[in-house]
Amino acid sequence: MTKNILKTILFILCLISFAVNNAYAQKKEELKEELEPRLDILKNEALSYVQPVTGKIISVDGNSVRINVGAKETLKAGMRLNVFKEGVGFIHPVTKEPLGRLEIPVGNVEITSADLNQAVGIITSGKPQDFLDSKIKIPATKIKLLFYQGNIDWYLGDFYYQMIKESGRFELIDTVIEADDISKILAEAKKKGVEAVLILQTEELKDNVNVMQRLFWAKDSKLFSEKKVPVNPSLVKKLRLRARFFSPTGGEVLLSYRLPFGANRIAAGDFDGDGNMDIVFVQADEVKIYKPGVDLKLLWEFKVPMTNEILWVDTLDANKNGRDEIIITSMHNERVTSYIYELKDHSFNMLWKAEDIFIRNLDSRIIGQGYSKRDGFEESVFSIVYADNSYKKAENLKLPQDVNIYDFQYIYSPDGRQAILAWNEDSHLNLYNEKGIRVWVSNDDFGGFSSTFKKDSATIMIERGKWSIKDRLISKNFEIFAPKRKPLLGIAKGLGYKGSEIMSFWWNGNTVEERVFIEEFNEEVLDYAILGDRMLVLAKPFLGLQAWKILKGENPLSSTLYIFSTKGR
Repeated sequence: MTKNILKTILFILCLISFAVNNAYAQKKEELKEELEPRLDILKNEALSYVQPVTGKIISVDGNSVRINVGAKETLKAGMRLNVFKEGVGFIHPVTKEPLGRLEIPVGNVEITSADLNQAVGIITSGKPQDFLDSKIKIPATKIKLLFYQGNIDWYLGDFYYQMIKESGRFELIDTVIEADDISKILAEAKKKGVEAVLILQTEELKDNVNVMQRLFWAKDSKLFSEKKVPVNPSLVKKLRLRARFFSPTGGEVLLSYRLPFGANRIAAGDFDGDGNMDIVFVQADEVKIYKPGVDLKLLWEFKVPMTNEILWVDTLDANKNGRDEIIITSMHNERVTSYIYELKDHSFNMLWKAEDIFIRNLDSRIIGQGYSKRDGFEESVFSIVYADNSYKKAENLKLPQDVNIYDFQYIYSPDGRQAILAWNEDSHLNLYNEKGIRVWVSNDDFGGFSSTFKKDSATIMIERGKWSIKDRLISKNFEIFAPKRKPLLGIAKGLGYKGSEIMSFWWNGNTVEERVFIEEFNEEVLDYAILGDRMLVLAKPFLGLQAWKILKGENPLSSTLYIFSTKGR
């Protein structure tokens, strides 16, 4: 009977999810028909400068060249072309079939004027004497384009971003710069090695919104295109409404990613020392590191040996070399092992391994605690220091009784006093003052924890209780964040969660003030992290699956990453 009920519930969930997904697709298509023709003008303008083209230089006069192109080719002022001479041919080593000719770079040309059959350009790099009878082209490979959304409405900018991406002509590069200083954006573009920069801005008029697109060549920061189109403000409102209506939360999601795997923990760090933060996802024994942007790009991945489940992941620069390490605690067959990994020679290598120890990052230092199969957490929490090229146990931390390594975070009052905010096993939060005395406890429990284990017992007749890997408590600007899960049916947590929210806590020196930082999700929050002025929230749908994906033949056990702005909250 129970199996039949579960099957019925799953079938209903599939139908609901499928209906919502179809409604979303229909609304998206309706809006696309209204908005896309306007933005197509901007997209086609950008594409017109990078369409693949071939031709030949027929004359050179000082720094000026004349180019002959075929009837099907289109050149326009502002285009930049690669110039090359053909070298010897090369053949397949086995079949002996000709594969083409080597291309010897000569320089670059910028078109200044063009008609149907010929064009005139100026040499931007290279020696003029090498250009006669050389060939020109814009290759068919993708052009690296830095995409910058200025003051444009986020949803409108993202809509246009997807249009540019779907053209298939660009490899889009994101930037973390949030300023209207174009010189900084162009300087960032040079560092990232892109070929061109697209900057969007808007100006609000009485009856419409003008969307302005400016295009620059990254090499010399030259503006080569500037175009604007009017967009009806009602379309922008529809776009924003559609995004919020189908969003899992009432808060404002800047970006969301449907991950192709079921990650359950997340962290962020700078692993190659380039000043940019990357995102770490973990699932079972796998660690994947992605570059954040409007799209996620996989950078590195590795597996943690002898691991069934990664219990905790953190990052910090313990070696003080400008590059973060990844610190991991994992479980395998009821044994706990901790690791520290470092990026070296384009891959992650294990620096340190310890059996029967939990580790985490606390205020940019590593702390640890022993593990026992009988009790879970064992003995005191202690510091781990890096000295003489190794990691060593140092002094114990002064913590209230029964507060373990993943239970707590330091919290500070406006006058600089330090207290401890900590979980208990009943998922209530407690505040301990400077003397270790509990002075506050939350009224509500926070919905339980996702990683809970039974304490070992000599006999199955005796239940000794449980121990848990608590939810992450993050400190930022005197506030402490904590996730709160809401069970589907009141206190029946085993049936899953109908939603979650992120709460914020502030200690005024006497008591704790709390508020909702991010409004309720319709999904279960698994983990979260801070990346600059953005909060990354990893979540999963009800019962841990996206039922509509079953009907589409896709993996239903994937997770979702949501990115929120913390500005003004």
